[in-house]
Amino acid sequence: MKKLLSLTIALLASGAANAADLSTIYQQAASNDAEIAAARAIREANSYNVTIARGALLPQAQISYSQTSISSEADSIDLVSGGYVKTDKDYDLSSLEVSASQTLFNLNSWYTYQAAVSGDDAAGLQLQLAEQQLLLRTAQAYFNVLRAQDNLSTAQAEEKAVKRSLEQTKQRFEVGLIAITDVHEAQAGYDLSYVNLLGQEAALDISYEALEQLTGQRFEDVSPLKADVAMEMPQPANAADWVQSGLDKYAGVLIAEASKDGVRLQRNAARSNHLPSVSLFGSYTDADQAPFVGDDPTDSTVTAIGVKISMPLLAGGSLYGQSKQSALNYAAADYQLEKQRRDVKQNIRSLFRQVQTDTLNIKARKQAITSAQSALEATQTGYKVGTRNIVEVLNAQKNLFSAQRDYANARYDYIINLLSLKFYAGTLNEGDIQTLNSWLASA
Repeated sequence: MKKLLSLTIALLASGAANAADLSTIYQQAASNDAEIAAARAIREANSYNVTIARGALLPQAQISYSQTSISSEADSIDLVSGGYVKTDKDYDLSSLEVSASQTLFNLNSWYTYQAAVSGDDAAGLQLQLAEQQLLLRTAQAYFNVLRAQDNLSTAQAEEKAVKRSLEQTKQRFEVGLIAITDVHEAQAGYDLSYVNLLGQEAALDISYEALEQLTGQRFEDVSPLKADVAMEMPQPANAADWVQSGLDKYAGVLIAEASKDGVRLQRNAARSNHLPSVSLFGSYTDADQAPFVGDDPTDSTVTAIGVKISMPLLAGGSLYGQSKQSALNYAAADYQLEKQRRDVKQNIRSLFRQVQTDTLNIKARKQAITSAQSALEATQTGYKVGTRNIVEVLNAQKNLFSAQRDYANARYDYIINLLSLKFYAGTLNEGDIQTLNSWLASA
């Protein structure tokens, strides 16, 4: 018997040790999440836009070679005899050409290159935003599992308590202490608690599925939140400081700023399309020249160097259209930046107030559990002596379990809202994951 007990304890300890914490799950998500992997690939792909645009400003060189075999037949008049002379000639012609050019002045290419650099900055910020979103999504998925676990535990306790009340009610009815209506009321209460239990079991499965989607791995258990975690007011305690942080650091705002700058440069590039461009060019050609009848091919070499100036005179209105289009795109980018700033202000102010409310709500919900427990005990005592009915007992039980559920949800709301506040303030980082990890009970 002792060996069996020891084995059971060992198995339970093994199961607890296998519980994954938030830090472990985040590392798995960072390595396996398809969304962040796509963001990294897009970031790397966008970096080549700079290389492509810079190429138009750097020297260009080409080499070409051709080889042609010619077979000819010609009839000619012999000036001496006056007769026809047939001439057959087979020969090869080859040509080698090397050319190079260097842009000296082209504002369109220069602004296009600068726009590509700005776009690369925006792409880097897009990856930064995706990484911060991954931090937030991982924490949300993790604490949604804990929320579902707590809700399921409460539902199980409620179902068990209501079932016990139903059994006691049936016993009291059998000995004639109560009417059949009390049994029906107790049965209805139990049926509702059982339906709620089934719903919470499904919710837990769904929350684990969301975790698997992030990490590509199935988890069976996660480390729970400690009961004694101090959940304080957000610091700094001034909403204006959080708003300023968001305007300065939130990746969404920074992306909009970089995008606006890139569109401005694209507008400048479009406006410069009508300006002249200047380039330096040079070439070297070594080619065989086709001979006259009866002669052999001759070899010739040509070396050329010069400056080319070109300027569009008429393009059917396309240059004007490009200029107007780029100006409107710049106006749109300015509006989008303003929208981002307004959204950040609104989100931060709302979340700041919500986190403040959450801290007070947690304390109130905790006190509500104590009050609901006392009310249930008093109602149960009254039911035993006949001053309370079964409906009042069931309602008191429901109030207690609701208070427990609301308290657990309030704690998770605080965590998610605090992380969301830091996300929009642009300060969310892996250090926050480590801090939250310290709030979890050790396996």
